[in-house]
Amino acid sequence: MTGSDLRPRSDGTVTLRAPTIEDLSVLKEGREAEFFRWLGAEAGMDPPLACLVVDDQVVGWIDYDVARPWLEKGEVNIGYFLLAPYRRKGYATRALELLLAYLSDETDYRVATLLIETRNERSLAVAWRTGFKQADEIGVGAFYFKRTVQKSQSDGSDPE
Repeated sequence: MTGSDLRPRSDGTVTLRAPTIEDLSVLKEGREAEFFRWLGAEAGMDPPLACLVVDDQVVGWIDYDVARPWLEKGEVNIGYFLLAPYRRKGYATRALELLLAYLSDETDYRVATLLIETRNERSLAVAWRTGFKQADEIGVGAFYFKRTVQKSQSDGSDPE
């Protein structure tokens, strides 16, 4: 997906916005062992849909795709990553909720999925906190989660 059509969305703490060239450099430079442990296969991916911004600092990215063989019609798979100094602050949970609101408001997708390695305790906790339910195990060592994309209560746009 491309972030060029994404209007900024904020919950008052985390803002999702389209990445700039500078943002992409920050995100690439922020890759470390944790990135390659969980997302190494994504190292060559296209730019993400959105950067996560907190207090004018890029703290990570979030994206979705529809090109996974296990996805059914109307489903998307979500991926995200936080730079090391910004983990364990609730930003991934907030970003996931903002992306779900975007999917509800701006797309026809109705089910969001997460594929999480069984040892990735932090991402498993994010899945549970955001209301994803375990669906199946896909492959060895990964849990598969699904959540219905529901209409949001507000438009999710940046308050200005």
